[in-house]
Amino acid sequence: MNELSKKLIEAVKKDLTPSLGVTEPGAIAYAAAEAARAVGGKVSGVTVRLNSGIYKNSFTCAVPGTDGMGCALAAALGAVAGDPKKKLLSTEGASPDEISEAKRLVSEGKARAELAAISPEVFIEAEVETENGVSRAVVSGRHDRLTGLTVNEKDIPVSGAVEALKAPFRVSSVSFDDVIECVETAEGLEFLDSAVKMDLDLLAAGEKQGLVPLTLSRFPSGDHRASEWSFAEYMTCGAIEARVRGADAPAMAITGSGSHGILCMLPVFASAEFEGAASGRTIGKPILRRALLLSALVTMYIKECSGLLSTACGCVLAGGTGAALGLTYLLAKIPPDVTEDMSALKEMLTDALDSMAASVTGMICHGGNTGCSLKAAVGVDMAFTAARMAVNGFGAESVHGILGASPEETIRNMGRVSRDMLPVEKTILDIMSCKDGGKLL
Repeated sequence: MNELSKKLIEAVKKDLTPSLGVTEPGAIAYAAAEAARAVGGKVSGVTVRLNSGIYKNSFTCAVPGTDGMGCALAAALGAVAGDPKKKLLSTEGASPDEISEAKRLVSEGKARAELAAISPEVFIEAEVETENGVSRAVVSGRHDRLTGLTVNEKDIPVSGAVEALKAPFRVSSVSFDDVIECVETAEGLEFLDSAVKMDLDLLAAGEKQGLVPLTLSRFPSGDHRASEWSFAEYMTCGAIEARVRGADAPAMAITGSGSHGILCMLPVFASAEFEGAASGRTIGKPILRRALLLSALVTMYIKECSGLLSTACGCVLAGGTGAALGLTYLLAKIPPDVTEDMSALKEMLTDALDSMAASVTGMICHGGNTGCSLKAAVGVDMAFTAARMAVNGFGAESVHGILGASPEETIRNMGRVSRDMLPVEKTILDIMSCKDGGKLL
């Protein structure tokens, strides 16, 4: 395994982050927790200023541990009960009294959220008032990166501000061939097992708490084990639905999103489990882990090109495409059909990528809500379709539309379409704001 491959694997390790509930409310709560902890004292008010992606994704999203939702409640709970050391898990274990206090702040208009800018990049400014004064915390660039902190107008040094100035290693800076070589030679991938387990535990929590009604409605007789596709869809959509409905268990986020992490990994895991059980052929953990690694790398590659909070549905565009390539790799490697010809493998993966780009590019994101699980169903279905086509030598032809002459160009085009959809963000926000009499909460 060469040094570049080691960098790619380390990038995945660093990016995978446990997140309680949808990442955006979690990030709001984290920012408010940082501000509240810095100034100290009883919280009397909290205001958060958010970029459009954070605002939109939190608008009607459940806040875990409560029966409420939205940006203001996430901010209030983070300020009242948040432990900033836990970052995206900051409100884990909030007491009933703390939840009641957070709700009071919201109902009395003392917890508010404002739209700061139409932007695909993460930005949260949390301002907390207490008897000790006013503190402001800024989270930007990543959902869990504190880049600014002031207490009573005095700047407090934070390590995240220094980190933000450094040019990070980008998966999208390497070639598609480099990604394939990394996957083929990768070692030390056991950390991916815990990512899958966390998402399966989230699904189990959602089932126990009755938080997967849409997913269960698609399989009324419990027949989700009838096919590889249904098995994967149930796992994936159930975990995502549990997450957006506020299950009290974390997801393993990638590129700042638990849904991305779920969609890029659980279909691949489900496929390996189902294929093994149905055929009696053992799919070794090394092959599964490499397929999961490929899915994660492709997801990160696409998100770096599209922006963390694009107007397009990154869950399906990035996570779904990652899953399609992970599934293609898995199918190509199932014994006895072991594919050792690198050029043949690359052609299959390119076909799967082109089929995903030709089909799901342009699906909008209108916030973190139960519709995410329905869009994920589209992503799972298309990922399996693209993978099955690819291993049989078929894919959307690159001469058409936004498809590029190379995998790298296709991904850049997918990202460009997502970024250039930004004017649509205002239309989405205008529609959403009408749900509260025209006010942006």
